[in-house]
Amino acid sequence: MDNKYDILIIGGGTSGVAAGIQAARLGAKTIIVEETPWLGGMITSAAVSAFDGNKYALGGGIFGELRKKIEDYYGGADKTFTGWISLTCFEPKKGKDFLHEIANAEKNLTFLFERKLVKVLKNGDKIIGAVVKDTNDAELEIKADITIEATEYGDVLALADVPYRLGRDSKADTLEPHAPELADGEVQDMTFCAILKKYPGKAPAVPEPKNYNPELFINSTAVDSNTTDEKYLNHKLHDWNSFISYAALPNDKYLLNWPFRSNDYPTTLEIYEDISSRPEHFRKAKELTLAYVHYMQTKLGHPEWGLATDEFPTEDNLPFIPYVRESRRVKGVRLMVEEDVVPAEGSFRPPLQRDGIAVGDYFLDHHHSAAFRAPGERLEENLPANAPFQIPLGCLIPAETEGLVVAEKSISVTHIVNGCSRLQPVSMLIGQAAGALAAIAVAKGINPREVEVEAVQNVLLKAGCQLFPYKDLWNTHPAFEAVQHLALKGIYVDSDTFEFDPEKIVTPEEAEGWQQLYGVNFIPLAGLTRAEAAIMAYESIK
Repeated sequence: MDNKYDILIIGGGTSGVAAGIQAARLGAKTIIVEETPWLGGMITSAAVSAFDGNKYALGGGIFGELRKKIEDYYGGADKTFTGWISLTCFEPKKGKDFLHEIANAEKNLTFLFERKLVKVLKNGDKIIGAVVKDTNDAELEIKADITIEATEYGDVLALADVPYRLGRDSKADTLEPHAPELADGEVQDMTFCAILKKYPGKAPAVPEPKNYNPELFINSTAVDSNTTDEKYLNHKLHDWNSFISYAALPNDKYLLNWPFRSNDYPTTLEIYEDISSRPEHFRKAKELTLAYVHYMQTKLGHPEWGLATDEFPTEDNLPFIPYVRESRRVKGVRLMVEEDVVPAEGSFRPPLQRDGIAVGDYFLDHHHSAAFRAPGERLEENLPANAPFQIPLGCLIPAETEGLVVAEKSISVTHIVNGCSRLQPVSMLIGQAAGALAAIAVAKGINPREVEVEAVQNVLLKAGCQLFPYKDLWNTHPAFEAVQHLALKGIYVDSDTFEFDPEKIVTPEEAEGWQQLYGVNFIPLAGLTRAEAAIMAYESIK
C-alpha cells in the first residue's frame, strides 16, 4: 500500500473519524489508523451509545449527519429518546454501520483497522509520520505532512515527547478557583460498558466471577441499600425503574454505564504510562462489569436482563475497548480553564471565544469511584455550574511541536474542563475542526499554527457546525451563517434560555445595542425579525 499521505490520523474514534471525513472532503489524501475493527471509538467500540449533550441545534456538522441517520432509522427523534440520560439512544452496531457508511463515501479516505501505534516519526521538532503494527506484529511506516492525535489515551503525545498534562492540575498552575492546591495523579475512571438485553423469561446467566464481592455494589440502587442518607452516599439513590430507564436503548436493550457504585473502574496513571499494563486492567474492568450483571440477575432479582449477543463480535459479548473519559492533555497554544466554561460576571454565558471551532452544553461531569468512599476519605471535587461553551482553536495546536494537530480528549484543557469537553458530540466536532485545520494547512503548505482561524471557521460553518451555542438556531435556517459570524464578532443574544429566538422582533434598544457593540452605523434594524436583522447586519459589515 501507499505509505505517504497528506494527513495521518492515529485513532478512528469520535474525533478521528470526523477529522478523516472532513479532511477528505477538502481534498486531502487521508488515512485513519484504528486499533479496533470499528470506527467511532466511545460511541461504537466502547458502547457508549447514548449521546451526552449537544441537544437540539447544537448538534451540527458530521455529528449532526450521524444523529439524523440514527433518528431516521428508528423512526424519528422521539423514538431515540428511550433513556432519560439522552435524547439520542441507539444500538452501538447501528451507530457503527452509519458511521462507516458516511466515511466510506469519501474517496480520499483510507482506513487501517486493528493496527497499533508503535512509534512516532520525527524530524527535529516536527512529526512526519508513524510506525504501526498489525495483529501479526508486522510493522508499517506511514509518512504524512500532518499527523492528528486522536487516540483514546494521548499515546502520540507520549511517544513523540510532546509536553502534556495528566491528572488534576494545581490551583497555582491553572488559577482555577475549584482546582486542588496540589496537582495529583487522579484521573477520571474508565468503564468497560456492556449492552444488556431484556429476554423473555430468564436471560443467559452470567456466572459469579472470580473475586466477586457484592458489597461493592450496595447502594448502587435503592433495591439493595443500607441507608437513605444521600448526603452520606454523595449521590442520589435511584429505584429500579429509574435505574433501568437511565440508558434504555431501542429494542429492549440497556447501556450499563451506571455512575453510582457500579462498573466504573478505578483508574491509575499506570494505564497511561505503561501500555503493557492495559490488558490486565481491561481484564479487571471487564470482571467488574460482569460482576455487576451477575449482581443484577441475582441480588437485585432481575434474571431477565443479560448480555446482548448481537452487538459485538467478541467472545465475551463485551465491547472492544473501555470507555476512557480522560487522556493525556497537550500543552497547547491555548489552555482552556474553568473560567472558559462558567458564566462570566453579569452574563448567562462564558466569555466569548472569537476563535471558537466547536461547542458543547454538557455539565462538568467527573467520574471518580473514590468520590463514594466514606466522608473524610473520599475524593472531593466541588465543581461549578457551567453553561454552553466554545472550544478555541488554540486548544488543538501544540505549543511547540510542528506537524501535529490534537483532537479527541487530548486537547489543551484542564482536568476540570475535561469534564465537559470529553463528551461524544463535542469530541466529534473537535475532530471535524482538526480535520479542517490540517487540510487547510496541507493545501497552503504551511504549519497548522499559521492557518488563519477565519479560514477554519468558514469551512466549519459551510459544513453546518455551530461555533457559538444557540440551542434553537439549526444549521438549515437561512440566517445560520450570518448569526454565527455576528456572534463570533461579539454581537449575540445573552439570555438564560441560550436561544437566538430568530422570529422575535428587534426593538430599537436592541438595534442600538448591536450598533454600539460593533461600532458601525447599521441600516435600520428595528422592526425586523432577529433573523432578518442578522442577515442585513452581517451583509453590511462582512
